[in-house]
Amino acid sequence: MQLEKRMKLNIRCIGFLLLITSTAFAQEVVVVKSHFQSDSISVGKIIPYSLTARYQRDKQVFFPDSTFSFAPFEISKKKYFPTVTNGNSSYDSVVYFLTTFELDSIQRLKLPVFVLIQKDCLKVFSANDSVYLNFRVTAMPDSVAIEKLPLKTNTNYLAVSWLLNYPIVATIVGSLIVLAIIAWIIFGKRIRKYFAMKKLNKEYRAFLERFTTSLNKLSGGFTSRRAEDVLIIWKTYMEDLEKSPYTKFTSREIVRLVNNQELEVALRTIDRGIYGGFLPSVDSFEFLQIYSQQRFQKKEDEVKNG
Repeated sequence: MQLEKRMKLNIRCIGFLLLITSTAFAQEVVVVKSHFQSDSISVGKIIPYSLTARYQRDKQVFFPDSTFSFAPFEISKKKYFPTVTNGNSSYDSVVYFLTTFELDSIQRLKLPVFVLIQKDCLKVFSANDSVYLNFRVTAMPDSVAIEKLPLKTNTNYLAVSWLLNYPIVATIVGSLIVLAIIAWIIFGKRIRKYFAMKKLNKEYRAFLERFTTSLNKLSGGFTSRRAEDVLIIWKTYMEDLEKSPYTKFTSREIVRLVNNQELEVALRTIDRGIYGGFLPSVDSFEFLQIYSQQRFQKKEDEVKNG
């Protein structure tokens, strides 16, 4: 048992000696210095802190980065300088820009430099450097009860400039566009059908109103001009409905296009009245309205079932 205890003690001593030797070796080959570039600092203000290291050029040295703890300070940014090598010696430096929100009158900081030794890193610290904190408020005012505080009333209107919140507006507009696209994909066919039916019925009602008015004038007294007006109103509506050039066709061409015997009889009767001086019956004109209604209903069914 005593022999085992002595062996454990010897191992610990050897490890401690190796650690001391490594540390001494690192400190021998690496010289680390640091200092604040000002003697005092105010809360929330930035103060530069310099850290330098001189080492053998065959060594690898690393400086603390922004993930390192600079307590009681906080790092704002850092500035590295290029390595300067002279003979067998290299020199590196970095300036850290630090702030503090602590209220200690004297604040100290020392930083390490990391030396790469085989597969491990050894820290070599600089000496402590201190900085004094400037207190802006030197004396606290006497406390006053709330009910005794002097109040100043100002009811004048204060104009505040209006600012448009562009991110919110862009989000709303983008959302509306996406919703509109989704609605069009789902209901687009129904929407198109609705407006097509609405347009179809509106045009048919307008045609009936114009055709009936013109036909009533013709019934009151037949003239070739009134008969031609009724025929032009019918041709114009049929041209819009069928998408065929009815207004440019003669009666014979229209009959050839639609192949309807009753329409053929009606158009020939109307032509004799307009160009031949014969008095056609009103039935021929009324059939034009009946034929238009039939074609309208067929078109309506196509749109509904399309």
